[in-house]
Amino acid sequence: MAYGDQPRPRSVEIGASLLATVGVCIVGRVAYGVAVNLSQDQWSAGARGVFLVLNSFVLLFGLFVLLLGDQVRRGRTWAWITGLVILPFTILFGALLLLITALSGAIPWAGAGVVLVATAALITLTAPRATRAYFARTPAHPAPVQAWSGGRS
Repeated sequence: MAYGDQPRPRSVEIGASLLATVGVCIVGRVAYGVAVNLSQDQWSAGARGVFLVLNSFVLLFGLFVLLLGDQVRRGRTWAWITGLVILPFTILFGALLLLITALSGAIPWAGAGVVLVATAALITLTAPRATRAYFARTPAHPAPVQAWSGGRS
């Protein structure tokens, strides 16, 4: 059961899992890129440092997306809205990775993975009516408190 004893739709579970998978793909791409970079000797120390600093930002973003997936699964509306804002940018970034990798002659697994999973997550978190209704619900409010009348009846 979820917040307010309203059952969580399967589409929310799937969308949250896909959002967390996007985070895992981003973290995996960073880990792979750093491992490949550290195994090469053709980079200068300054260029390697800049590469590692930039990838640390991408790593933090990937971890944030992973945690965002958990919060969406828990039914947090703020996380759902944040995910809907972040996913199009993630698709754009993944498409850029896909293009750069394809133009260099390699197989664009990381870019393709990010684009496909992020697109599936965006569709799953926006298209089903049950998902939109689940996040558009109003939370249960406690009974109103009577105003204090100052001791007069």
